[in-house]
Amino acid sequence: MTGRPLVIGVDERGVSALPEDLRTRLAEMDIIIAARRFHGDLPSGPEIQVWPTPFSNIFNILKERSKKSVALLATGDPMWFGAGASLVRELGPEGCEVIPAVSGLQLAAARLGWPLARCEIVSVHGRPAGSLVSRLYPRARLLVIAQDGASPVQLAELLTAHGYGDATLHVLAHLGGAAESRFDGRARGWTHDRVPDFHIIGIACPDEVPAGAGLVAPDQSFETDGKLTKRDARASALAKLAPFPGAVLWDIGTGSGAIAIDFLRNAGTGQAFAIDSNEVQLARATTNAAWHGVTGLEPVAGDAGKVLAGLPRPDAVFIGGGVAPPVIAAAQAALRQGGVLVAHAVTIESETVLVAAWQQSGGEMTRISVQHADPVGGFHGWRPLMPVTQWCWHKGGQPS
Repeated sequence: MTGRPLVIGVDERGVSALPEDLRTRLAEMDIIIAARRFHGDLPSGPEIQVWPTPFSNIFNILKERSKKSVALLATGDPMWFGAGASLVRELGPEGCEVIPAVSGLQLAAARLGWPLARCEIVSVHGRPAGSLVSRLYPRARLLVIAQDGASPVQLAELLTAHGYGDATLHVLAHLGGAAESRFDGRARGWTHDRVPDFHIIGIACPDEVPAGAGLVAPDQSFETDGKLTKRDARASALAKLAPFPGAVLWDIGTGSGAIAIDFLRNAGTGQAFAIDSNEVQLARATTNAAWHGVTGLEPVAGDAGKVLAGLPRPDAVFIGGGVAPPVIAAAQAALRQGGVLVAHAVTIESETVLVAAWQQSGGEMTRISVQHADPVGGFHGWRPLMPVTQWCWHKGGQPS
């Protein structure tokens, strides 16, 4: 019997807990690919293989065994941070059959009494642990797919470093199996140095709002040489750049990367191409992105006039440095229909370029002037920042 691969979700109880009809189908397969912990329960007839490393080699195996019937066993729901999603993306919805089991995430939510629809799902399995940071907010309930037994210690340290030391961690290991276990504690002072590798981490963030929480990060949270779009101007730009999940941003003249990083903090699975001719600045932007827990920042070294043509089309463009008519024209041409371009100028020369672009293309011109109350002797006075000229242009006209 040949045909499309069969992908079966297996819970912690193993293959023996599958319904009889699925165990019968497994016994009729030519090949079964599964993690070693499932091998003891597999039928004796089929050829047994482990999942390949790297995972992408699975597609070569399926191609080479196209005349064989193949079953692939995955943990829980294969379509939820599992192999099934990758297989369907490559083979198409009709290219394989997926049969899910109850996932560890569902079991974790049930054990903790957290409505699953209100939980944030995060994976640090094969991903930087720091990516958790961008998902933190007061009263959040996070379910985290761990990398291994050291993950809780790493995440406890991250939480504490970013102002969430009072968050509670619930480590739920081997959910649904005979070896199920649980470890609880605060991030600050976490004492469980090692837990089983196979677990889900529930994180309950406290009510208090830590410094740095919000749509726009504070200026002091960025490493910078002084070239930074300040928070008030950044907030205005971000509101007009309108990030959304999966959006693509070009940040031209990225400097410390603040605009790109705040865009990604609010764009979910978005991408931001940080473009700068200064590689020291790009390294600084990359460091800042890691601190803020965003993973979609792609540094692009070089002159904007030369590198833009090779980048994916953007939904939004920010020009904070290197404002020049050819760069503006290239950004306007590349933008998707309905996309937005926001440019800032603080010098007379750059402002002249923006005024000319506004007169030619239309859009919205704004002057942003911010003053902060600072000590003056024993009193206080208003100390102004350099005013920022902002030009905002939508491709296809202003949104209604």
